[in-house]
Amino acid sequence: MTHGRACAARIRERAAQEGWPLVHTAAQIATCCQVPPLRAWRLAHGMPLEEAARRLIELCAEAGLRQPKLRKGDLSRYELGRTPVPVWMIDPLCRLYQARPDWLGFGGDYSQGDPEAAQATPFQTPVPLDKPDHGGHRKSQILPPLGIGGSDDMRRRELLRQLAVTTGLALTPGHLVAIEQTRQKLFDTTAGTGIPADILDRLESLIPGYERRFYELAPLPRLGALLTDFDEVSGWLGHRLPVMTQRRLWRVAAHLADLTAETLGVLGQRAEAAAWQTTARMAADEAGDRALAIWVRAAQAIHAVHVHDDPERGVAYAREAHNLGNTPAPGTVLAFAVEAGIHAMRGNEAAACGALKQAWDALERVPGDRQRSGLWGYQDRKLQSMVSDTMTRFGRTREARAAQTEVFRHCRPNSMTYIASRFDQAKCLIHDGDLDAGCASAARTLLDLSPEYRTPLVLNRAREVLLLLPEKHRNRPAARELRDILVSAQRA
Repeated sequence: MTHGRACAARIRERAAQEGWPLVHTAAQIATCCQVPPLRAWRLAHGMPLEEAARRLIELCAEAGLRQPKLRKGDLSRYELGRTPVPVWMIDPLCRLYQARPDWLGFGGDYSQGDPEAAQATPFQTPVPLDKPDHGGHRKSQILPPLGIGGSDDMRRRELLRQLAVTTGLALTPGHLVAIEQTRQKLFDTTAGTGIPADILDRLESLIPGYERRFYELAPLPRLGALLTDFDEVSGWLGHRLPVMTQRRLWRVAAHLADLTAETLGVLGQRAEAAAWQTTARMAADEAGDRALAIWVRAAQAIHAVHVHDDPERGVAYAREAHNLGNTPAPGTVLAFAVEAGIHAMRGNEAAACGALKQAWDALERVPGDRQRSGLWGYQDRKLQSMVSDTMTRFGRTREARAAQTEVFRHCRPNSMTYIASRFDQAKCLIHDGDLDAGCASAARTLLDLSPEYRTPLVLNRAREVLLLLPEKHRNRPAARELRDILVSAQRA
């Protein structure tokens, strides 16, 4: 998926601030926006099509070259490869963009140049994934070069840093390669010698930092920050460390992997989210943190249902979680809540209500100090969200609305807990026969969110509202308006 001119403008702004060479700027645009080299160079110069066509004609006249009959549509077709670029136009294009032919995509540089020099042709297609190794982990992928030279590790880190300054929702193939390689690094750790105490303290302080500002970060920048931090933690785990130090680092890695899985799920990357949840489970087990291990297994139950469409596996993960220890933990409450959701999806009201009762019982027995975390504590307000979901599915709107009131009172408006309950509110209106009000409520929920929070997961929740309408009422004006908002949000 290509980005718009606004994305290229943000990259140019960053390039100006940090003093990037033009080739680096063009390569970043080609990688991030997934556009051909010829278009990337025009965007790197900030030229609209009309200006580029006009200046190309003027340049040819000034240099005494053949005069092209060129309009902006012709140049656009050249950029997209729909019309071959005439050979005689290659030199004027190089003059216009101050670039070499191979940088613009015309052939390659096969000279035996200085191996330490900046990479000559920084515009290539990412290589597909290799087959998984014997451990089930994907082998390394090749990142698209960025035009700055350096190692694959440098290019991977630069792609991760891009996410932290990018707005929008699009993840390019290059970003997905960098995300997967970051996860793989944890499995490739081998040798080293110790970690300074101040660095260990700083890495551990990342977790309370995310607890304070997790929902203040839009999903894409949040993902970039998480992966950059995870990359540093996994690098230190490659050193030979005392057992207790390793456990402390594994605990940080488990927390970061769990948040990465959640963020990828919100961005619609479900398979990648499930892989990161597996990584979080492994890290939690290595850390010897029982409460965190329970939480991660409960989160795996959610992924089993929503990624693999496998309710049976979801129930198995949930039961594994709440059977892991005698003293209930926040993850125990989450596991019972997930079971309630699975039973509700199957239409088994008695089983769903029974699982909710078990969740409330477990919540009462969780020590208060375990409930303080906004991310890994399953407080009353989170359980109320599951009550809202379950009661809404069975059309018990009075009980659902009571639960929604508690969610709206205590949860952040940009959290998925709050957003999900807003859509439940819309569904309750439809259950009560007020179809137009239900569609309008869902539309308001979408419009109240800034664009970077209208993620695939949120859009799916809105579609559920439309699907709840009786077939004969799906063309009502309110339903069409909601559908139009969905289409616009998806295109954005």
